Parts: sequence; C-alpha cells; structure tokens
Amino acid sequence: MAEREDGDPVAWRTIDELAGLVGVYCWLEHRLFELAGRWATGPGRPDAAADADADADEAELRVWCAALSRRRGDLAGRWAERLPVRAGVDVAELVAAPERPAGLAGALDELAATAPPAMGVAALVGTVLPWLGEVYSSHFAAASPVREASVMEVLACARRDGSAEIRGGRSLLGRLPDVEKPSRHLGTTFERAFVDPSVFPAVRPS
Repeated sequence: MAEREDGDPVAWRTIDELAGLVGVYCWLEHRLFELAGRWATGPGRPDAAADADADADEAELRVWCAALSRRRGDLAGRWAERLPVRAGVDVAELVAAPERPAGLAGALDELAATAPPAMGVAALVGTVLPWLGEVYSSHFAAASPVREASVMEVLACARRDGSAEIRGGRSLLGRLPDVEKPSRHLGTTFERAFVDPSVFPAVRPS
C-alpha cells in the first residue's frame, strides 16, 4: 500500500487499471488522429484559391495537421500494442472514452463538427494538447519502472512530441492573419472536460 503526501493510502495500480488507462489513451490518440486528418484533407476555404497568401497559409496549416495526424496515429498504434492479451479480456472493449473528465468525447465531437481547421488547431494547441501532456506527465511521474517500463517508454515519447507540436502549432497560428478563436461555448465545454487534469483512470502512484 502506497501513501500520498497527505497520508491517505493509495492502492497499487492493478493490471486492470493500467489496461483501462492505456485503452483510454489509445481511444484519445485515435480521435486526435481522426480530427487532424479531417482538417488536413477536408474542403478548403472558398476564398483561398483567389488569394495567394491565403492559399499558402491554408496549405501550411494542412501540412501541420497531416503531420500531427500521422504522429497521433502512430501513438494510438503504440498504445494498442501495450493493451494486455489475456483470456476473457476483449481488447477492443478497452479502447473507450474515459468516464472522467466528463464530456471529453462530446467536446471532441463538437470540435470535429463545428470548427474550421485554424480554429480547431487553436483549440488543440491552446487546451487539448497541453492538458494531455499534463496527464502523461502525471502518469510518468507515478509509474513503476519495474512494472510499467514499456508504458513509460511511450509516455516519454508522447510528452516530447506533444511539446514540439504545441510550439509548432502556436508558431504557425501566430503567422496566420485573423485566426478565429474557438467559440465561448466550445471553450467552456473543454474547460469543464479538462477541469481536473489529475483525474484520469488510475493515474496515481504505482
């Protein structure tokens, strides 16, 4: 039995808890893969073709989204490889949205349905990727090098890539004129979904 700094006992992370956590990571990375891929390949702005600068800006944005989609798809695959293969366990059922933070699946669905690419990228680099980086950092700090070495390897890679994506995305948005910010409603939805970045299935000391 482990202890938090406040003295309250914390149970060891079980194999089932770790499996549930990795399944959520796999689900989330696959959703980011889908989102960024949609923005990379979706229809362009009607006015972009008539404006050389706007056309170049949109092309750069699509390239960034395509690269993000590829990296997130790779991460989803690496998480899938770390799901346990055990008798009586349906691996596919482990890949699911988290129960907490509440509303995350809906917020991502809304982002996919309503946001133009630039707004979507602004939401990703302003909220989603920093939050996910905190979740990964929390898990990495609490993980057991003995029992979770293969998971820690992916966490380290995901944190490194995420930091680079945030820097690159913010730099790109800073060069684009008049980037529309996510709506107040969508921003509030994400704030509620990410209100407690320390609460994710089984992210606690091992």
